[in-house]
Amino acid sequence: MTQRVARCFCGDYSVTLEGDPMLVSSCCCTRCQRRTGSFFGVTAYFRPGQMVAQSGAEKAFRLDDATTRFRQCARCGTPVWYAPDDESWGGDILGVSGGCFADHTLPGPHRMTHAATGHPFVTSPKGVPVYPDGPPE
Repeated sequence: MTQRVARCFCGDYSVTLEGDPMLVSSCCCTRCQRRTGSFFGVTAYFRPGQMVAQSGAEKAFRLDDATTRFRQCARCGTPVWYAPDDESWGGDILGVSGGCFADHTLPGPHRMTHAATGHPFVTSPKGVPVYPDGPPE
């Protein structure tokens, strides 16, 4: 089975996942822009059981108004993955920052969400559905 490693900028913290993500999503919401320091975020969604290893020291944090707990490298602060503390996502999913994978076999985005708050020069790859707000239910 394919193993994928997501690693922080300094290389001190990593997570290893088995198999393919169930979904890869681009998001142009302002929270993702701030979370990544980029014009949009790319998240690869996995089931918790697909995470088979962690290495290095992490720091966990949660914004005051959210139930999602973010895990970042304790040394460089790169946000590597996140998961909800409650059942808001069905309780069986975690998101891994797409840019933390140095893996050219990682599938590309299946969709782009929150395009209405995106920068006008950000475009989605040809054929990828674009949603002005959140994803369809």
